[in-house]
Amino acid sequence: MIARILIAAACLMPHAALAAPAPQVQQSAADFARLPALGRLVESGVEKDTRFRTYLAGKTPSSTGAIEIFIGQIHMRAQDISGATPRRPTIRKWTYAARCSGDANTIGVHTQSIAPREKAQTYFSVMPGVQPDAADLTWYNVWYAVCLDELNKYPRTQEE
Repeated sequence: MIARILIAAACLMPHAALAAPAPQVQQSAADFARLPALGRLVESGVEKDTRFRTYLAGKTPSSTGAIEIFIGQIHMRAQDISGATPRRPTIRKWTYAARCSGDANTIGVHTQSIAPREKAQTYFSVMPGVQPDAADLTWYNVWYAVCLDELNKYPRTQEE
């Protein structure tokens, strides 16, 4: 009797799994904003066809004194919202080293992508008080969050 029940259950399980509703992709900006934080929120917004939230996931002093350097990770949740159906959010991660003091031409953020892993490293020079190019907004916001504890210093102006 028990064997028949187990056999029937084994035969019906695949059909029950197929009948289960597919997981829902977050459809709205409000749903996206309610996803769990990945650290301390640095910035959020929409750029072109991507909704994003950038988080400071760690900050450790590497050098203090005349030259201050902090290291840690940045995590960004992004969602492609082009077309009729938004895609599932993805998470990108970078390690960073932010030089917060020193000569003006040495202040900036050094980054390397760790998810997805890339060998390339990038340096973003920061000139405090100068409006950055659109391509550098995220890294300026990271520098201000790490070095001056200012969040969303340069907010995105594009609306959803």
